[in-house]
Amino acid sequence: MNVMPRISGLLGQSKTRHGTVGVLDIGTSKVVCMIAHSDGNAQPTIRGIGQHASAGIKRGEVVDIAALSLAVGKAVEAAERMAGLSIERVVVGLSGAGQSSQIRTHQVDVASGEVLERDIRRLLHLDFDEPDPEGRSILHRLPIEFSLDGITGIRNPQGMFGQTLGIKMCAVDASSTALRNIRMAVERNHLAVEHYAANIYAAGLSSLLEDERDLGATVIEIGGGVTSLAYFTDGELRFIESIPLGGASITNDIARGLSIPIEEAERIKTLKGSVLAAPGDSDEMLTLPMLGQDTDMPLSVELGVLGEIIRARVEEILEMLLLRLEKAGYSSAASQRVILVGGAAQLPGMREFVSTMIGRSVRLGRPAGVIGLAEATATSAFASPVGLIHYSYIRQHIELAQTDALISGKSGRISQIGNWFKYYIWDGGSR
Repeated sequence: MNVMPRISGLLGQSKTRHGTVGVLDIGTSKVVCMIAHSDGNAQPTIRGIGQHASAGIKRGEVVDIAALSLAVGKAVEAAERMAGLSIERVVVGLSGAGQSSQIRTHQVDVASGEVLERDIRRLLHLDFDEPDPEGRSILHRLPIEFSLDGITGIRNPQGMFGQTLGIKMCAVDASSTALRNIRMAVERNHLAVEHYAANIYAAGLSSLLEDERDLGATVIEIGGGVTSLAYFTDGELRFIESIPLGGASITNDIARGLSIPIEEAERIKTLKGSVLAAPGDSDEMLTLPMLGQDTDMPLSVELGVLGEIIRARVEEILEMLLLRLEKAGYSSAASQRVILVGGAAQLPGMREFVSTMIGRSVRLGRPAGVIGLAEATATSAFASPVGLIHYSYIRQHIELAQTDALISGKSGRISQIGNWFKYYIWDGGSR
């Protein structure tokens, strides 16, 4: 009996939820709303997609609630129009918000010598009873494994004999203040926040292959204002990290380095940018308007100069993230695969450069597991919102996540622990 199915198994099994769900991916460059429907048996079908340029959010942090609220409203309105229905609740995906992860362990004595349901319930209660760090809120509680008398790697301890039962789990938290600001922006559009989820975790749910989740893989999402990293192994999330740098940082570097307007820097990055281009590689020259100069005094720049600026920032971002991964004790991840997602990950040469820089196998991730994605949305830039759909139908209701309902009363905690226990213990044998 498999007490803790791997993510890969969950994605391939019958859903724990059916009906219509709405998800909202709030990023620094764009806000995406997706509306999906599932009957509980087949893959979810996308009914509506809406997106709008982000506003009021900088490097993953809210700086203008009114502007962000307007962007959210536009994205939701477009998705509802396409779906032909209205939504009242959304699962909100977050980048930034000071997210961090910790591995937490708990132990209880097994009174009878045989592990019973009540022993597992007592063990799970310990994590809910542990106070959150000051100013932080728990987004996810993700069980990894049980232990019994020091023996680790146990999936289902029920019925086994021992004296001390333990559990290891990955807890992901975020700034409570950031969550309140985002909630305010969402609720101004007459929407309720059903749950928050880490975008990088969601991106892993939609873009990782089964073997990658099992054997170990690192997902790197290069967004507009935030670049995030998530390390998965044995089918579960172990570590996340993010830094407030991304595609917008590259654009700003181009604007400053070439003394051209931000809009022109973004345009030239999109049309001509390449991480691999170097000075002398090409005779092509770029004609650009100089900042604050008359239009009859254009700037001529070799294409390789643009590539040099892009490459320097990409290298800095990756070095910072990988250093934090190593400091967290996951140096073994260096020998495993890397999957790139996010809008900036689509820059020409990004995959090849990252592979050369870190000496690992690298691929560009694409969202999977849903029906109805158009060609324009079946790209790495939409890995997070599609992952939020997976999360809404499957993981949200069986992980140990502390929602507002759980915070407000003990009965909610008991109910969710009961759901988790039923899914992993009683239903595990049939999955």
